[in-house]
Amino acid sequence: MTPRIRRRSTQPHLSLWRNLYTATIIPVLLLCQNIAFAKLFESKKRKLARLHAELAKLEEERLEHLVVLFGYEFDKLGFYTATSIFLVLFVASIVQLSRSRRKWKRLAVFGGADSTMSQSTEYRKGWMSSKRNISLLIATAIFSYYVIFNLGRATKYNVDYNKPRKRGSSVDTQRFVIVLGTYELDETTFYSLLVTSIVVLVALGYNIGIVCRKLQEKRSQNQQTTKVNAFPKEDDVIDVIVVDCGLPKKDIGWFHLMQFLDMSNINVRAVVEPFYLDKAKCPQPPQSFLDLVSVLQDLDVKCVKSLGQLDPCQRQTLCVLAGRTDKNPQYFRECIGLGATHIYLEPPGAVSVGELKTMSNVANVRGVQVYMGYHKTCSPYIEKAVTLSQSIPKSHVFFCHNENYFKQDLHRALIRHPEGMVRSMASQELAVLVTQFGVTTDSVKAFKVNTNKLFSEKQSFCNKANGIEVSDFSRVAFKIVTTNGRSVSVMADRCGGVVSFAVVKSIAGKEIKKFLSPDGDSASRIEHELRRDTEMMHQFTIEGEDYMELKRRVVDSILGKEGDSKSSRSVISIQDGIEVLRLSNYCTQEIESVLE
Repeated sequence: MTPRIRRRSTQPHLSLWRNLYTATIIPVLLLCQNIAFAKLFESKKRKLARLHAELAKLEEERLEHLVVLFGYEFDKLGFYTATSIFLVLFVASIVQLSRSRRKWKRLAVFGGADSTMSQSTEYRKGWMSSKRNISLLIATAIFSYYVIFNLGRATKYNVDYNKPRKRGSSVDTQRFVIVLGTYELDETTFYSLLVTSIVVLVALGYNIGIVCRKLQEKRSQNQQTTKVNAFPKEDDVIDVIVVDCGLPKKDIGWFHLMQFLDMSNINVRAVVEPFYLDKAKCPQPPQSFLDLVSVLQDLDVKCVKSLGQLDPCQRQTLCVLAGRTDKNPQYFRECIGLGATHIYLEPPGAVSVGELKTMSNVANVRGVQVYMGYHKTCSPYIEKAVTLSQSIPKSHVFFCHNENYFKQDLHRALIRHPEGMVRSMASQELAVLVTQFGVTTDSVKAFKVNTNKLFSEKQSFCNKANGIEVSDFSRVAFKIVTTNGRSVSVMADRCGGVVSFAVVKSIAGKEIKKFLSPDGDSASRIEHELRRDTEMMHQFTIEGEDYMELKRRVVDSILGKEGDSKSSRSVISIQDGIEVLRLSNYCTQEIESVLE
């Protein structure tokens, strides 16, 4: 039998691929099969251990980009950005506040003794200088941005990887902003940094402008640089002494003090408090008063119990008498003996017309100018009503003055104003009648009281301090007709609420226009402040702007800067105050005779 000859393969490459498959592919498949088999049949313990290890690795990678604070997780870049922005804004706010001596005064007085700032020369030459402010701002900004780009770990931008990322990816490039061609920042972070930079630049520009202005003044005047916090020149500064200050947020003397501290051309020289500063009368003053004294001492304001403890006045001085009406004549004489050039007298000024006349004569002999604190004459709603009524012949004006007492607190109003409602509250409108309409007791032709209890009512109260029963009006309403035909009505209500008003009517009794105070947004703001600060006397909040405007006009009158005739008429002298008190006594007698 012929042997079979084995032929050689005519396709050698098939043999090569077969060998390659046998050597590589089959082992890989077997390895994958083993791995899959191992995971499929691995024990529960090993599987849990493997999953825990993978979760721990993922958690570690996640925490690298987070900051944990008080148990809360924050993005690291966003956290350090917000922190540094807050720091920059805080420093900028401190720098801005440091430029205003008046704001620091007010902040210190309301914030307590720990937040006080001294107004001494060393204080004004200390850390609040403009050059130090500029250095502080620059250092704060550099530090803040260093924190953001280092501790925050701003992401490096890869120039090669600039293709848009897929919608399904975890990061969307459209929410990022490229900074300096190097860093990619989230949009929120970027705009926060931009706003902070603007704040820093504005603060820097403000302080640089101050430095430039000082250098210019130094070159032009060849004298010591004028500080922003410095007082105006001495001729335009008035010393003020507040007599009978009382308690913070409770007494009118304290309120006058706060407003005078807020005026740039006023130097509060001293505060006289005869009760709380006298250890024999008050061994343990309230803590609020002690805090006030501490703040005033830091502001170089003397606090004494009597005017006799003060040195004589060396320049023009305004003494503010804010005590009880029966004590005003004594304080008045002491202030004149001290050398006061001007006196601000709280209405009605004295218990009787005779005492007020005596005080006026003494002031005339000594050349002292006396102002009465009838602040309603400066109220915008009253000025508008007076102007309109004077332009309409034979028009009638109705003034309604409301206060915000509760019925159960009426006895406190009587204790605070023992002279009576008409002489204290309604006298504000009577002062308008005297100065703007020329009403006097001699010019009254007819006096009519509205006896309806909704408009006029007299009540009796027991003074718990001495057990004596006292009576006074809780509300009154009356109409005055003068000999020249002028008709004016006045209503005052202790419990009338926040809003007072004035109405101008035609001769036929038709309302022409009504003016409110406060009106619109002011009323909402005042009601919010009354709810927020329940310790403050309500009338301080409601009529604060009127009090401040009267002080401005008094100071302008002292400095010879009076404006129009209307402003000068609203500043009432003691001679007008005598006529107001006489008219108040007349109205009180007429109302009592009708109601009884």
